Amino acid sequence: RWWRVLDNLIVNTNKYSMPGTRVYITLKQAGEQAKFELKNISKYELNENGDELFERFKRADTSRHTDGSGLGLAIAQSIVDMHDGEMKIEVDGDLFKVTVLVPVV
Repeated sequence: RWWRVLDNLIVNTNKYSMPGTRVYITLKQAGEQAKFELKNISKYELNENGDELFERFKRADTSRHTDGSGLGLAIAQSIVDMHDGEMKIEVDGDLFKVTVLVPVV
């Protein structure tokens, strides 16, 4: 199921990043955990509370000009939870950052 987490995060980045900006993706070991981080500049104004984006059917673009169900982050969160991991979203202005931490087996 990990491919689904990565796919959902990368598809969201492709869909919601400001055109012409960079996307940063890192994967490294942090102690006993694998740490996957994705950062991008959003093309839409984001609410300061990134946790709301985990809600099912919640979308960052409230005007709904893009395709999608609004389930991508909620599905990714569920899969991360099944693996005793942690997924968090941080929003700083138009900078969107998602961090996934999972135990290394």
